[in-house]
Amino acid sequence: MLRLSEIGLFLVPFALYVAWWFAGPRLPRAAFWAALGLMLLLALATAWYGLDSHMAADEVYVPAHMEGGQIVPGHAAPRAPP
Repeated sequence: MLRLSEIGLFLVPFALYVAWWFAGPRLPRAAFWAALGLMLLLALATAWYGLDSHMAADEVYVPAHMEGGQIVPGHAAPRAPP
């Protein structure tokens, strides 16, 4: 997910330039500001998701595995004491 959002954020300026270049004079100002606002909202939502869905420093990732014939999804678990 992180790589996809990094690529998306990298491509945003290029997408804005191409949109401005093709539709610049014909585009109503309200549509331009709406598109710019939506891109800002997307960037903020991506940042919020990244900050909200992280593991704590004292947790480890347990990958998905089979238990009793059932698939247990990957999850964070407390670190075992040494």
